Amino acid sequence: MSEQLVIRLGSRAEQSISWLVWASHSQEVIASGELTGTEQLPELAVRLGNRPVVALVPASDVVLKQVTLPGKPNRQLLQALPYMLEEDQAEDIEQLFLALGDVTHHDGQYSQQVAVCQHERMQQWLDALQGAGFTVSRMVPDALLLPEQQLPACIQLHEQWLLKQSSWQVAAIDAPWWADYLQLAALPMLTSYSPWPAELMQPHQLAEPELPLALLASQLSQNSFTLLQGEYKPKRQVNRHLQLWRSSAILAGACLTLYVLQLGLTNWQLGRQSAALQQQSLSVYQQAFPNERVVNLNLQLQQKLAAVGGNNEQSFLALLDSLQQQLAKVPDISLENLRFDGKRAELRFQAKGEGFQSFERLKTALEQAGFIVEQGALSNDGGKVQGSVAMRGKV
Repeated sequence: MSEQLVIRLGSRAEQSISWLVWASHSQEVIASGELTGTEQLPELAVRLGNRPVVALVPASDVVLKQVTLPGKPNRQLLQALPYMLEEDQAEDIEQLFLALGDVTHHDGQYSQQVAVCQHERMQQWLDALQGAGFTVSRMVPDALLLPEQQLPACIQLHEQWLLKQSSWQVAAIDAPWWADYLQLAALPMLTSYSPWPAELMQPHQLAEPELPLALLASQLSQNSFTLLQGEYKPKRQVNRHLQLWRSSAILAGACLTLYVLQLGLTNWQLGRQSAALQQQSLSVYQQAFPNERVVNLNLQLQQKLAAVGGNNEQSFLALLDSLQQQLAKVPDISLENLRFDGKRAELRFQAKGEGFQSFERLKTALEQAGFIVEQGALSNDGGKVQGSVAMRGKV
């Protein structure tokens, strides 16, 4: 989005707040206005809060310093900056926040630009904006955004004059003290972006007058500094629609993974059952033909069936295959021996199960499959139930 919402806060909650919507692509003001204080910020957020927000704060609340470093800047030196500044501060250094600007190098000497502000003031500004519903992307001292083409330069904003003498030297002077400040500062030719008070004798030149906030907004792309560093650095914002799609994709992926796992488990279970039935078939064949080496069970069964002349429907293979299918439904029954009568097309087997109900379930399953079933006597054998069953071709 090329539009930005620029909000200039005051030092106190009850001070007036200026705002404008700035179109960076066309360098023009889309809308602008004034609020009487922070209590009106929520209303502004409802109207314009869907744009990136740049907060401008009074330069009078932020001290810009140029700190000479004893060597080339590194992590250790930068961590020691608060102690280098401690003696110059009237307040406890722990109550102050330090934001870093650029590093300059001149005549073999390194200097670090540092902006100093009270933690309490930083939190006050952020609480007011975030509490109203804004997401703040940058925070800049207002006077720092004065153009650098013709310095020193100034502009009047509300009851203050903003002054910029160099790229890292700014001031904000209350209007009643402006004349006294100019007399003491003895500034050279001053570029003013506001109408000049006739009573002031300061050498000056007038630039084309501009709306103060519009002038400052036009310089946002020329200055990359922000106070939002370290603990105040904005958290990365996630597009809500993208987050919604991402959540849906994660859910779909989880469902697909669960389905694949379930399918794999089912195939594994079926594979185990198939292997168990194959082993059971091999065991039954070896019981029927104990002196024969098994190489290809299916082929050898076909040969045996061809030898006895059984047809496809009532053959041993068909009966055995059906028996295997029904045994899979009653897993607590195991075969002990099996005998096939080709003339009667009858398969008779001895089995052992967990209880009488197991044999009843097997008999019912075979009958539902269309077979004639004769169940012999059942007896208990060491906690198990043993019995014989005969099954003939389908009805």
